[in-house]
Amino acid sequence: MEALSRREDTEVLESVKSDALKVCDDYVKAFAECATGRTFTLPFVCKDKLDDMQNCMREYMTQDRMDAAKLDYIANRSEHGRQAVEALRKSRAERLRKMAGLKEEPSGAQRK
Repeated sequence: MEALSRREDTEVLESVKSDALKVCDDYVKAFAECATGRTFTLPFVCKDKLDDMQNCMREYMTQDRMDAAKLDYIANRSEHGRQAVEALRKSRAERLRKMAGLKEEPSGAQRK
């Protein structure tokens, strides 16, 4: 498998973690409700709910799922790069228009 940069690896991890939080939403909500207003007693009173939430997250965030997400990212990497470059170009063009005092992009100056 191709290697991912640290930033890309973090991006994939955050994406899978976000998906896991959505799947485990009931457990997350139960833990959050238990934790509300607690400080010192939280680890003792909410331990079961925390364990349930962590187990759900562990079951979802398997190594196979992480590897599949990384492969998907690698497969779409060129598309990600193209989108990032296009967004950068647009932001630079917008900044230059603002500096020049123009409000809209001229009609014939569209980039490909």
